[in-house]
Amino acid sequence: MEHKEEYIMEKKSIRMIAAVAAAAMLVPLAACGGGNAADGKTTLSFFSNNSQDKYQPIIDAFEKANPDIKIDYSTTTGSQSGYQQTLQTRISGGNLADVYIVPPEALSDLVKGNYAKDLSNESFMDKIGDAAKKAYSVDGKVYAMGVSTWTNAWVYNKDLLKKVGYDSIPATWDEFLTMCGKLKAAGITPYLEPKDGLGNAVEGWIGAESAKQGEALDAKIDAGKDTFKNVYGKYYGEWDKLIKQNLMSSDVSGLSGDQVKSEFTAGRLAVYPSGSWDIDSFNETGLNYGFGQIPMLKKGDTPYAPGSIDPAFGINNKISGDKLKAAEKFFTFLTSDEGLKLYQKQLGLIPSVKGFNATVDDHFKDAYDLYIKTGNVYLNSAHWSKGTTALRAETFTQLQQVALGSISPTQAAENLDSKLKTLS
Repeated sequence: MEHKEEYIMEKKSIRMIAAVAAAAMLVPLAACGGGNAADGKTTLSFFSNNSQDKYQPIIDAFEKANPDIKIDYSTTTGSQSGYQQTLQTRISGGNLADVYIVPPEALSDLVKGNYAKDLSNESFMDKIGDAAKKAYSVDGKVYAMGVSTWTNAWVYNKDLLKKVGYDSIPATWDEFLTMCGKLKAAGITPYLEPKDGLGNAVEGWIGAESAKQGEALDAKIDAGKDTFKNVYGKYYGEWDKLIKQNLMSSDVSGLSGDQVKSEFTAGRLAVYPSGSWDIDSFNETGLNYGFGQIPMLKKGDTPYAPGSIDPAFGINNKISGDKLKAAEKFFTFLTSDEGLKLYQKQLGLIPSVKGFNATVDDHFKDAYDLYIKTGNVYLNSAHWSKGTTALRAETFTQLQQVALGSISPTQAAENLDSKLKTLS
């Protein structure tokens, strides 16, 4: 999952949005009004977190279909944190673009500052799935348009599983542990996780339970209605069976994602958490592989996986007239078949829009159907309001200690409660 951590926005730099909002409102916004250029075209500014070469074919196609509109594209270099910092600076200076990428953790402050337009009743939102709408909603109104989803899925070596009588990953955790035991007895490494991705199945289990309860369990923890000890303790205990039963080595406490992937591509590892971003490299190896579901704790549990709606598109609530009409046309194009095909090709993200069948590698189709098409993905940090990056890193640190036998699963969960108290 480390390949997708870039999508998990750090809230610390975003928190200042609320603080600068009032001051920024006093600064005249160049984005307001008609925005007609000298050539008579309406200029629409677009601020994104990707390089221009990624978006240029999308922009070219849109401008060809709408010759009266010109997209003025801008971006940042470096990490997501660089985008967030620049977004904050633009807001404080009264220079927020007409349309922009909305970091999920920044949504609440953007809405409070009146910088995000309510998109709930826009026609282009008819194609957006319920999960995406919910992810970018505040008080029942939708303020950003998410068109793609990322998810983890467990990749497996079909030839290695076949040696012990399996053709896919079992549906339940106990059955999976049994399979791992058979692989171990056959001299095959059953399963590994990278040190900064330990407990991968735990998020899937919590996602499934959250769906049952109708409320994210991590949101309850964040609100002080529950604790990590109460929620995570039992799930960490289940995960620890991998260590206790000697099915996964304690060496995982020091393994990088690249090291785990290398074991798999070398044909020595049966199963590990991966995703669509690894497909090209897997295909190059000629491995006989597939992607399967993350085993759930109970038979009949709805399959969930770690994942999230990708950062979405927002419209500056300050714009009006021709600029607003241009923004609406741009969003309509982004949800069209032409726009979505270009979006997937250029950004490598998988669209999850109603009525659109994304081009998905055959190896990943089952995972796509299980998680992306259904929206059955869950990311704990998406439900935390403070110290997102630090707290998520702490979950991995604690499980590293569990893997080493230094602390118990219950103690690891209690330590997360202690960490949460130190964050603001």
